[in-house]
Amino acid sequence: MRRRKAHEGLDFGALRHAIEHCDLDAMLVFYSKEAQLSIVNADAPQALPFQLSGKAEIAKHLRVVFSQKSSHRVERGVADENRMMFREVCEYPDGGRVVVETTLEVRDGRIVRQVDVVTSDARANSQESSGRGPPT
Repeated sequence: MRRRKAHEGLDFGALRHAIEHCDLDAMLVFYSKEAQLSIVNADAPQALPFQLSGKAEIAKHLRVVFSQKSSHRVERGVADENRMMFREVCEYPDGGRVVVETTLEVRDGRIVRQVDVVTSDARANSQESSGRGPPT
C-alpha cells in the first residue's frame, strides 16, 4: 500500500507503526475529537456492539489494550481517501490469539468512525478455510 502524506489523508504506514509498537500517543493523533468506535464480538453475534464516543473514551480503551502483554501485527491494508480497512492479529503470552477486522471512516485525515469486528483465532481460522468471514 502506498503511504500518504499528511495533507492527502491518513498515513497508513504511520498508523500501522503506532499499532504494532503499541504507541498510544501516536495512535491518538489519528482520531478526531468526535470519533466513534464500535467493537463487535463475532463470537457472540447476538450481543450489542461495545460503543465508545469521543477521543477521550477511545484513549482509555487503547490504554488498556496497549498495556496488555501482547504483540500486534497489521495485515491486508486497503485504503482510499475516505475509508481504510485492515486486519490486526494480536498474540498473547499464553498463546492466545485474537483477530480484529477494522474499518475506518476518515475525514480530513482523521478517523471519525471505527468499527472493529473481534474474533478468537480458532473462529477466524475456521472462517478463512470455509470461505466465510469478514471481507479483507
